[in-house]
Amino acid sequence: MNIHQYHKKCFKEYQESIRFPGDTTYLYGNPVQTVMPLQTAIGKVMVIGPHPAARLYFLDNIPDVPLYDSNAPFATDPYYDGSRVRNSLMGEELVEVVLETLGVKEEDCWLTSLVKVFLFDSDHVKKYRTLGKEIVENKSKYMEFANKSIPWIRQEIEMANPYVVILMGEEVISSLLLVSDEEARQFMTGKAIEKKIIWKNTNFICLPRPGLLLDRSARNPWPRKFAVKIGPVAATEVQRLRSEAGL
Repeated sequence: MNIHQYHKKCFKEYQESIRFPGDTTYLYGNPVQTVMPLQTAIGKVMVIGPHPAARLYFLDNIPDVPLYDSNAPFATDPYYDGSRVRNSLMGEELVEVVLETLGVKEEDCWLTSLVKVFLFDSDHVKKYRTLGKEIVENKSKYMEFANKSIPWIRQEIEMANPYVVILMGEEVISSLLLVSDEEARQFMTGKAIEKKIIWKNTNFICLPRPGLLLDRSARNPWPRKFAVKIGPVAATEVQRLRSEAGL
């Protein structure tokens, strides 16, 4: 299966395959659709995030209201949100924090997410209710959707044939490496882990989930951990694996 064929199949069949309600919509009635990987470098670095972000808007004095799907996982394209020009923090974090630290160019990546639809949390439900629309919270079903998404991400790994896969967040790590949440957190050291996926061994590097590395609150230790230890270790591992791959 080539990338074009995968895109068509995934876009058509993904939501039903994970039992995601097809009538899920944003505020104005536009559907929550499958967000496809568009940056698809072959034989290089694969990055897997938890799920795509939505485009957030400032609406009726309410900030960060999700209204539309992102164009792609880790999208960085700017847009005006009704108050200011902004872009996805997930995409900004990936490029400015993670990839720069690892010494990897965005164009040398296959960027994707394990769950391929935007999920509404309880805060989104409250905001929508204030704006006159009732929606169902589905963020709590993440692991259910993630486990049903494994066959799709395995297809992507096979097509991408990366020399290293970056897993971002304990939910992604635990789903793909079949470990507990506690073990997943212990894996977030920057060291490569080799595991057999499909038909061959694949190298994985486990990092904190998107959002944690830009949260500079005093109670969040991950930005400092990443800057001081995890990031440099991961950069060394990426360089080693790239060299072993002959790139």
